[in-house]
Amino acid sequence: MSDDTPTVRFEQTPDAESSGSGGRGGDGGKKSKTLVVVLSIIGGILLIAVVVLLTLLFSRGFGGPTPEATPTTSSSPSETPSASPSETPSSTPSASPSASPSASPSTSPPTTGPVFTSFSPANNTSVGCTNNSDPVSVTFAWASTGATEAAIGVGTTDAFAGPFETGLSPSGSYTLNYQCSEASQIYTVSIRGTSGQTNKTVTLKR
Repeated sequence: MSDDTPTVRFEQTPDAESSGSGGRGGDGGKKSKTLVVVLSIIGGILLIAVVVLLTLLFSRGFGGPTPEATPTTSSSPSETPSASPSETPSSTPSASPSASPSASPSTSPPTTGPVFTSFSPANNTSVGCTNNSDPVSVTFAWASTGATEAAIGVGTTDAFAGPFETGLSPSGSYTLNYQCSEASQIYTVSIRGTSGQTNKTVTLKR
């Protein structure tokens, strides 16, 4: 029994030392784990702060040019009203006064030429045919001013262009036959002078 006691005591001492050293090792591991957790939290906070700063910088950078675009567009409406009123008044008044006086005097000058002061027979006069075969004599008489000669024509409106007789007096008479076989006939006496020519056309009936 006495021999066993020292061996038991000798074995208890290292157990106590091992248990003491083991407790110290557990406390050191816990401290290192908490330090890692704290550092990771601080790093996460710093990362979030950097992201927030970057977003603020980008948002201010993109928002800057937008207010500069709005004043540039305001210059375009100021140009449009200035161009339209300047053209309309200048074109309309200049054309209207120049056209109106030029048209009126062109129609106003009267035609000059010889004038018939009297003429017979009148238009649509019946010559008094008794039948459709015998002719009836018809006398044309006229007076004029401004003429130097006269001519008479049958079936024409210009006796000088299609004359029956030319070289007549500008104031005189001429007798010819109306053919009663015709229901109506056209006769023209034309006078002319230095101022021009005038025609007098009548239609006679049988």
